[in-house]
Amino acid sequence: MFSWQLDDELALLFLQPDMASELFALCNDNREYLSQWLPWPPLMQRPADYTLFIRSAIEKFASGEGLTTAIEYQGEVVGVISYNRIDHNLSKVAIGYWLAERWQGNGIITRACQALIHHAFEEMGMEKVEISAATDNEPSRAVCERLGMQQEGITRRAERLGSRVVDHVHYCLLREEWLRLRES
Repeated sequence: MFSWQLDDELALLFLQPDMASELFALCNDNREYLSQWLPWPPLMQRPADYTLFIRSAIEKFASGEGLTTAIEYQGEVVGVISYNRIDHNLSKVAIGYWLAERWQGNGIITRACQALIHHAFEEMGMEKVEISAATDNEPSRAVCERLGMQQEGITRRAERLGSRVVDHVHYCLLREEWLRLRES
């Protein structure tokens, strides 16, 4: 299995079909929390739903359209991070992620995003990295700001999350901005 060790505590693991039960259990244990910010947790009702998700993620990777990894922290799978979309024509990627509630506040997502941003610019030759989050999702917005991303705008009525419709704030980081941040 492909594993990208980011530091002593944190690794990204390429999704494998045998991870379906583990990811289902993690999602199931965090369903209420994740459903605040993501539309899909209520749809993931059994491990087979994750098997389909993993198969789709592998196909997206094979076609060069995405990369989805499990986040392993201190030897335990705690979430998922991905290039949800890779746009080779415009040289940009969109990052998405989720993390189990219990692991919030440990810098896990910030460090994982830093690794994907570095990879996008250094290894993939991308010119732009994007992240979108619900406007009231303060933890995700704080991650974007810690990463030095700039707010590009807000899409009103962007997504239905259960019974509510939320706006999204869009953040981006351009290659030249990232280079300046690295130098400072």
